[in-house]
Order: sequence, then structure tokens, then C-alpha cells
Amino acid sequence: MHDTHQSPESFEAQQRFTERYLEGTIPWDTGISPPELLEAISGPQALPPGRALDIGCGTGTNSLTLARLGWQVMGVDFAEPAIAQAIIKAENVQEEIARVGGSVRFLCADVTCLEAPSIPYSLVFDLGCLNGIPYAIRSTYAHIVTEQAAPDALFLLYTHLPNPDRKGPIGCTPEEIDELFGRAFILERREMGYELGSAVSMWNWLRRKN
Repeated sequence: MHDTHQSPESFEAQQRFTERYLEGTIPWDTGISPPELLEAISGPQALPPGRALDIGCGTGTNSLTLARLGWQVMGVDFAEPAIAQAIIKAENVQEEIARVGGSVRFLCADVTCLEAPSIPYSLVFDLGCLNGIPYAIRSTYAHIVTEQAAPDALFLLYTHLPNPDRKGPIGCTPEEIDELFGRAFILERREMGYELGSAVSMWNWLRRKN
């Protein structure tokens, strides 16, 4: 269903991603959580389990990783086929998640239309969602993320730099991320790397200001 509050740009993106999931052409869905997330939740300076928002959760891989470690997780994606798969995966490990006191829910929604939560999240995770959001609504995305994050929350954000050939997702520059989030977040760390195909990737550790 088309959300009447959804922008035309976001609706077009939703259709594209829904088609990709239906076709099964989803190379980004590796089924493996990245080491950067695992470090944040199980490393030497791990965050204690709390409330987590997984933005653009796809089929739920990272939401389930968090829930298995005792987090209370909300996974959001606007592609209905992805959310349907995520729900099935969660049902298969429900007992395991319950044993450690975790929980997971999935919501099919446009992340740029989310309402402010009654209880903000201590971890907001984005593995490539902002990467594909049209420029016209990125300021809306930044506002939504700011609303979702509790004071001192970690916003762990992955994107890659724009591709010179303009193929694939739009990408982001470090300067754009600083402009979008600098008023509400402190950049604690940024690491550059490489994606398959030589695109320059970027992990950002952003801390919500009190």
C-alpha cells in the first residue's frame, strides 16, 4: 500500500526494491552480520542490551543477531517481501531469542515516515539504507533518525561513496553525513574501506548528543 505521507521519490525506490526481492536479485543480503556491528554489541566495550532500531532491515539478519544477544529490536523495511521473510526467520528462532530475554518485531514501513517512539532507541543501525535514499528526502531521514535515538545512543551507519559511473546506490560523502547529522550527533569514528567492485565504503560511529 502506498503511504499517503510518502514522497514520490521514496515510493519509486520502494517499488524498485520490492521488485528486486521478488526476483531474488539481492546481492546485499549476505545473511552475515558485519564485524562492526558485532564489535559494538559483543566486543570488549560492548553496548549493554537495550532497544535497537534496524533501519532498512531487509530479511532480518542483523535484527536477529541483536535479538539473540538479548536486545529488544524493531526492524523496519519498506519492501514487503523482505519483511515477510524476516518474520518467518524470526519465528524459527523465537525460543532461542526468548531464552536470552530478547525480542524482535518487524514493521513494513518507509523509514522517512516513522513516528517518534515513546521510548527512544539506544542503538540505531543502518547497513546501507541511507545509501539509496534520494537526495530530496535525506534531510527528512536525518530528522527521523534524530527522533529515534535516545541521548547518548550509538548510530552505526554504513554507506559508500558515490560511484563515479553512477551505477548502483547513490552513496554518500563524509561531508554530507557531517552536514546531515552534525547538529544532533558527535562523530566518534570513521573508517574507510572497499566494497566488492572497488567502491569506497564508509563506516560511521555517531553518538547522539545529550
